[in-house]
Amino acid sequence: FFVESPIILLAAIIWFLRIYKDGEYCTFPHAIEFLCRPYEDIFPILTSYPELENYLSPFMDAWLGGAQEQLQGQIASAKIPLTRMISPQLYWVMSASEFSLDINNPERPKILCVGNNPDRQNIYGAALGLYNSRIVKLINKKNRLKSAVIIDELPTIYFKGLDNLIATARSNKVAVCLGFQDFSQLKRDYGDKEAAVVMNTVGNIFSGQVVGETAKTLSERFGKVLQKRQSISVNRQDVSHSFNTQMDSLIPPSKISTLTQGMFVGAVSDNFDERIEQKIFHAEIVVDNDKVKAETARYADIPVINPFIDKATGECVMQRTIQDNYDGIKRQVKKIVFDEIKRIAADPLLKHLLKRR
Repeated sequence: FFVESPIILLAAIIWFLRIYKDGEYCTFPHAIEFLCRPYEDIFPILTSYPELENYLSPFMDAWLGGAQEQLQGQIASAKIPLTRMISPQLYWVMSASEFSLDINNPERPKILCVGNNPDRQNIYGAALGLYNSRIVKLINKKNRLKSAVIIDELPTIYFKGLDNLIATARSNKVAVCLGFQDFSQLKRDYGDKEAAVVMNTVGNIFSGQVVGETAKTLSERFGKVLQKRQSISVNRQDVSHSFNTQMDSLIPPSKISTLTQGMFVGAVSDNFDERIEQKIFHAEIVVDNDKVKAETARYADIPVINPFIDKATGECVMQRTIQDNYDGIKRQVKKIVFDEIKRIAADPLLKHLLKRR
């Protein structure tokens, strides 16, 4: 109950912001700020829209029925996780709309690179998860450019719809590349069922040294092969040799758990017109350090998109600009609430919603 309630409330707020002035203020920071307004303001505004009336039904019943403790618990379940994301820096990143997230759009292709902060992993992970889930829906379509979703340290973020993306994206020319340390990380952060789906639907696997259950899982995935064994018995009179065959692991867990740096095991998949005879491998990746250093030396600096420099004074105004944006979002939400309450009060059919304020 206290898990579903905040989801419904936040969905109603996002939908309201999408309706209000054709989505001009439909951003995650505006949704958080609107949620932080008193519920005596939120409920009448949302209920005044027929599209959102059913969303608010459980909350309105509790409000009108005097179940204040239940209502406070429902609202707090939504506020507490989201208020951790209130920061001027995060509001700056997530407020304006400089580009669309359909990165494989043939008319406007893009390369999008995002990174997490280890110190605030749980907070920024939620924001990144929001972008990721939206990107998945936009890129996994027909008639788009070939694209790739490359995620390093996957367990540091939650990627909603990842299992479905892996299963269906190949037909839409989307390659998914996931990097993480161990299967146990995936199970811990995604749950056993979803982690199992991810592990079983991936077609290509490259693995370095891993131990425990991960090594056993990989060994089972690589399968078994018929191996010939020889035994020698020596006694005083003669020496006897015996040969037998049995099915044994192609790459045993003990070998996977003792791989040296640069050694990898794995399996690859093929296509109808591109057959690969040797799908399972155990090999070394030879790195030419001189070429790597030469290539690294040719790297160009990332261009500065916004220097945050005041042209008149030459001073850095980054903090002031970010803070002004933060304060501006708060003012915008206050004005939205004020205008909507004023609209409801002036409408004879809706003003009854304000009786409990």
